[in-house]
Amino acid sequence: MARRWLWGAIGVGLLLGAFVWPLDGAIARSASTLRESLGGDLRRELETIQQFGDLITTLLIAWVIWAVDPARRRRLLDWGFAIGLTAVVVSGLKMFIGRPRPKFDDPALLLGPWGAYPVGDDVGVRHAWEIGSGISSDLWSMPSSHTAYAAVAGAFLMTVYPRLRGFCVALIVIVGACRVLFGAHYPSDVAVGAGIGLGIGLWSARRYAGVRLLDWLWGVAIDRDRVPALTGAVRRDRRR
Repeated sequence: MARRWLWGAIGVGLLLGAFVWPLDGAIARSASTLRESLGGDLRRELETIQQFGDLITTLLIAWVIWAVDPARRRRLLDWGFAIGLTAVVVSGLKMFIGRPRPKFDDPALLLGPWGAYPVGDDVGVRHAWEIGSGISSDLWSMPSSHTAYAAVAGAFLMTVYPRLRGFCVALIVIVGACRVLFGAHYPSDVAVGAGIGLGIGLWSARRYAGVRLLDWLWGVAIDRDRVPALTGAVRRDRRR
């Protein structure tokens, strides 16, 4: 069942990304026009909300769970595992796909691992995988890592606390919309990122991937006769 969530969410993200791909340029230009009309508190609030799932918000939410729900502390391992796996997948795809950011207004271009792009006069023509060459993340538009991490956070929280499902879905949608609105990504980048994050996040949370990894490492390195942490975690979840 967990694998169905993994591949199902990723598949939906890819299909949605392919569907909106032809509209990426038009939507990005409309978002630019709308962005110019935003100001004051609304802009600041949206810029803050789009950070859901980043390092600081993750640490804050994890601290709250640690403080108020001791029975769920080990489940934070599942979240951490999902973050790590998502980072590997998303970073690898960014460098392999090599899509210029919307500021270059070149939505149909995918460089691939061999293509290079003129990033700027001070940097020159570069490949997406030339991390130390000053390209920053200018060629890392696809997929959206912000959206992926927001989806991981939402997937973990809605699995562990099902009553938060609607709230988490709304936050993921808002983060994705803000990444387009503020010119960081195209809509297809957001769709693919959300699919990857949701798939990995739901799979990790439902399979207790982080807890299982800790059990394995503990058994290999410290105590082969230990009582698996997974047993207690599953039992506590079932009681709820």
